[in-house]
Amino acid sequence: MKISYNWLKDYCKYDLSVATLAERLTNAGLVVDTVKPVDDDYCLEIEVTSNRPDCLGFIGVAREVATIVRNGLLIPCVDYETTSESVNDITSVTIKDKELCPRYTARIIKDVKIGPSPEWLQKRITSIGLRPVNNIVDITNYVLMESGQPLHAFDFDKLSGKKIIVRRAKNGETMEAIAGSKCALTEEMLVIADSQKPVAVAGIMGGRDTEVSDTTKNILLESAFFDPRNVRRTSRKLGLSSDSSYRFERRVDPECVDWASRRAAKMILDIAGGQAAEGVIDQNSLESKKVSVTLRMSRLNSLLGLDIDKDTAKDILERLQFKINSVTCDCFSVNVPSFRGDVYREVDLIEEVARIHGYDKIPVKSNIGVKLTQDNIFDKVTEKTKSVISGLGFDEVITDSIVGELQERHGNIWTNDRGIKIMNPIRQDEYLLRKALVHNLLRVKKHNQNYGVEKANIYELSKIYLPQEDDGMPEEKECLSILGEEGFLSLKGVVETILRQLNIVQKLESIHYDFGLFSPEKSAKLKLGGSVLGYIGELSREVINDYDFRSKPCVAELDFNILVDNANLEGSYRKIPIFPTVTRDMAIVSDEKVIWADIKGCIESLKIDCIDGIEFFDVYRGKQIEKGKKSIAFRLIFRADDRTLKNEEVDALQEKILENLSNAFGIKLRA
Repeated sequence: MKISYNWLKDYCKYDLSVATLAERLTNAGLVVDTVKPVDDDYCLEIEVTSNRPDCLGFIGVAREVATIVRNGLLIPCVDYETTSESVNDITSVTIKDKELCPRYTARIIKDVKIGPSPEWLQKRITSIGLRPVNNIVDITNYVLMESGQPLHAFDFDKLSGKKIIVRRAKNGETMEAIAGSKCALTEEMLVIADSQKPVAVAGIMGGRDTEVSDTTKNILLESAFFDPRNVRRTSRKLGLSSDSSYRFERRVDPECVDWASRRAAKMILDIAGGQAAEGVIDQNSLESKKVSVTLRMSRLNSLLGLDIDKDTAKDILERLQFKINSVTCDCFSVNVPSFRGDVYREVDLIEEVARIHGYDKIPVKSNIGVKLTQDNIFDKVTEKTKSVISGLGFDEVITDSIVGELQERHGNIWTNDRGIKIMNPIRQDEYLLRKALVHNLLRVKKHNQNYGVEKANIYELSKIYLPQEDDGMPEEKECLSILGEEGFLSLKGVVETILRQLNIVQKLESIHYDFGLFSPEKSAKLKLGGSVLGYIGELSREVINDYDFRSKPCVAELDFNILVDNANLEGSYRKIPIFPTVTRDMAIVSDEKVIWADIKGCIESLKIDCIDGIEFFDVYRGKQIEKGKKSIAFRLIFRADDRTLKNEEVDALQEKILENLSNAFGIKLRA
């Protein structure tokens, strides 16, 4: 909301400098973002929160200023002379949807003279960034900014049937807005129509066909209350917004509808001449709801830590135009004005008293210490890890730390000691602190399966509690557990991706690990830099049957602290290669005991500069492979930094790699 420093003085006299005014408004809750000089004036840009639409007009802001400086609020006179011709004899208004338009007023002013606005009016609206158009349009903009109530002036002679119909649009109807855009209307949109067509989108923008122009003689002046939600939906769907829609979306004061209309009519008669028809068409189905709130002084002072007397609190509320009703020894009730829809509780009244009295007057009874801390590497690694796993298609779950005997049934990953008992468990069947996360993930999968979700890719990053000697406090280990449905190799790839994204340079080792929870053929202990990172494996048949799973999940559980200790979030960069890669897929036959980590390590030991990547992608055991053997397929990626590699060079390197594998493990190329 842009406010002119000089214009504001029309509604409240004050001697505050522009800097002091900005400070006082900010302290009262209307934050002044910027102050810019405009000719001999200043433009203050105020941040008006969504709960204070009453401050989207100069009078609303002036009300705050008048309260702050303890001065009166100056409201312009809106009385004007009319002709003997009744407005009801000239036009009519029909509202077909009173839910979306509970109030609509119309006034007729004839024989106006369209022309430029007087200099003072142009100066006022340009000071807040508006562009002068003509005297009628400028007046409606002026009153909009003054009161916060949007208005619209139609060229009355261009209205077919000389009538207004407020209705929902018909599917397929169109209208050209004043801004020039074509509006494709739908039945959920409210429009202002004449007897033939829409002439305005209610609360948003008028149509070009009925806009005020140099030839306009007679005008119909609209002031209304439209449903905020409908205005918001229509504005978003059409991609149209305006100063009017901004205010209607936040709810205008229903009691200001007629006042603003009368204010604009008087200004039109004073500036553009003409004759106003007698009376006003006012279709009003709004229920007059009086909101009464009781304020206890004991509660106010207790909450604020102050000793404000009753007279001071009453004075503040009265200056804000709250009407005092009944008064007792400790409390009094007030009627909330219609423009303050945000006030309906006692605490709201306390806030009003506090902000005007001054938040700076609330005593600070003790010093608040602020301890500066360095960036927390644990939190950074946590955020990065979750982002990576979520990006790979896994959903995070949060499970209970207290579990039952189920975690003891198939052994435990981190310790074989019995779990720590809870002395007073809430549920008798759950009385142990969890020693691993994986068992809870299996329960989550089972729960999802029972509700028709056959596959679940999930993870949890949380604490487990490992027993210590002499019944001391448990070790709280931070762990990351992952359950995937795409098999052992896929889940191992997830772990490797996490390490790569955390820039962990230590080599990941996979060591065969036979554990009751896992299938003996597809399980491994994972080591990183000599430390046990965790365990990974496909669930054993026994576990699958126990849970009645209809798939073969694979799980991994990692010591998250090791990831934190080895992570490097600084990042590293390499120059974008300019020469192409050459890829070669190899299928080899090895003894069953030879693992992929050994094969990859053997290739890397050759330290061939042109190798840009080694990617495992398949293992096969079957009829074509003799017993005790397996076929491993992998991809070699070659690239040179200074040239395009020739096939002869790549062939020679491939032969060298195969020879080294043969010497080390007796590996042969699969026929």
